Amino acid sequence: MTGAPPLFFHISPDGCGEARLARMFRRNGHAAVCHDQGRLAEDILFARATGGDPLRLWPGAVLFSGLYRDAPHWRPLLEAWRQFGWLADRFPQARFILTIRAPQDWIRDRLTRDGGAAARCHAHHRGCAPADLPRIWDADWHAHLAAVDTAFGTDPRLIRVDLDRDSPRDLAERLAPILPMPDPGGPQGWFPADGPPADPAVPRAASAAERVDHAYVQEVADFCLGHRAPGTGQEGGFSEYFSIWGGGGSVIDRNGNPRRIAVPDGGLALAAPGRHFKLIRAEGVINDALRLGRPMPLRIDMEDSRWFGSPQGQPLAAPVLCHNRRTGARNAVLWPLPDQHAIGLPGFDPDAAPDPIPWEDKLDRVVWRGMISGSERTGGVKPGPASHVFLRDLAAAGEDPARRQAAWDRLCNTNRLAFLRQWFGHPDFDLGVVMAWGFRDFARDPLLAPYCAPREGRGFFHRFRYQLCMTGYDHGSNFIQAIDGQSVLLAEEDGWEVFYSGRFQAWKHYIPLERYCGDIAEKLAWARENPSECKAMAAAARAEAALLRRPATRRAILARILDGLAPAG
Repeated sequence: MTGAPPLFFHISPDGCGEARLARMFRRNGHAAVCHDQGRLAEDILFARATGGDPLRLWPGAVLFSGLYRDAPHWRPLLEAWRQFGWLADRFPQARFILTIRAPQDWIRDRLTRDGGAAARCHAHHRGCAPADLPRIWDADWHAHLAAVDTAFGTDPRLIRVDLDRDSPRDLAERLAPILPMPDPGGPQGWFPADGPPADPAVPRAASAAERVDHAYVQEVADFCLGHRAPGTGQEGGFSEYFSIWGGGGSVIDRNGNPRRIAVPDGGLALAAPGRHFKLIRAEGVINDALRLGRPMPLRIDMEDSRWFGSPQGQPLAAPVLCHNRRTGARNAVLWPLPDQHAIGLPGFDPDAAPDPIPWEDKLDRVVWRGMISGSERTGGVKPGPASHVFLRDLAAAGEDPARRQAAWDRLCNTNRLAFLRQWFGHPDFDLGVVMAWGFRDFARDPLLAPYCAPREGRGFFHRFRYQLCMTGYDHGSNFIQAIDGQSVLLAEEDGWEVFYSGRFQAWKHYIPLERYCGDIAEKLAWARENPSECKAMAAAARAEAALLRRPATRRAILARILDGLAPAG
């Protein structure tokens, strides 16, 4: 359009003045988008992969900078700043700003940014140790500069800026003939005046290569593969998030319709921006397979409480990857849940500080915090409706006392809230509800507010001798974090399995509780009378949990599962 402002793309890696550049544009009245929590990189890369139109979410923006995503670390690392060639073809009138700085300073800042979060993401996706990153990034840096030089040469659309020599005012003067920039923002430079920390933490020296215990790998993989046999009859029980990947570029839903998950050749799967987090789990499973070099047909359902393949659920004609299953289910193959079980997440973080409080110094009480997940208790194996159904009924009741009471009565019969109300305030227990973000308003409801408590860090739970794991919609999600310490775990035997369940045994690693935890008083009394046995369980559990945090071992397990699926077709 005639008279429209020019368009600018910042095509340098993260840590090269992207935020300061965006502030300078905004200060002069020019709309700028910087990073936008990774959505900017998602939009560009998904548009390229699918042939769509990028940047429609930011009409009127003049500058796009911070073209990267490195959080959460288990999702694909996105570096849309590398797409300068495609952007130049797609937007031929645009200008491209390449900012450079001393590579060693950039590497140092990237290693320490956000408490090392960026480094953890890069190490996770590259399958390397953090100590290897400086060498890899240095090579990346020089390769990127060479690629930009080759692509643009003397093309006037490229604006080179040396952050160590050129000030923001220098750039503003160069841009003035193209875009008025009268206020570059005072004398400050490209980075905060206080600079990087004086003694930045750098990755520790590379340790000896991880030794993979292949017998352990085979045992875990066999457990995950479980009972597989050709199914007969009409299969079903799939959730709305069930996805089929053919091993190539397309992903479809249970009705054969395309999912908005792109799998470009030679790349990683990328869900369209704004997808539901349970579909992003499918993206994560596909990326696990691609990183292992196994692009193969997969059926994936990462919804909670999967009953398919069990006597209480519908049959499966062929294997389905899921993160939970009922004991003995056929063709339900376990896979780590990408957003809970990935290496580096809570409970699976190799760098997490261990529990420092010995048994004798811990409080002699049972601790638990969690959401009111779970389902209505029934007399049968399969429970009634989920707790969120009754929470929504409670919200819909408004000020109607009869409807509120009816919803509350049914909510009180869900497994977690029933237990909480029985033991809340008892001197042997420290219990509290922590409402999930989507249900946070219920923490102010006068019926629920008395049971609600703030979210606590790992150090809080380390203070107690007895940790509690209760089933939710399926297996209790706090199991690994609760069992990995110098406390002993009391865990409800709920009939659910996840990928690590086969490695933990009742009375060896934890104290088992009957369904709905009805025998907790008896089991707590036993624990108090047998401290030596409890400490031995905790030690065994810590040793077992440590194996789950070993990256090479995890990769070997996943590869073995996929290899086991291959003969099934």
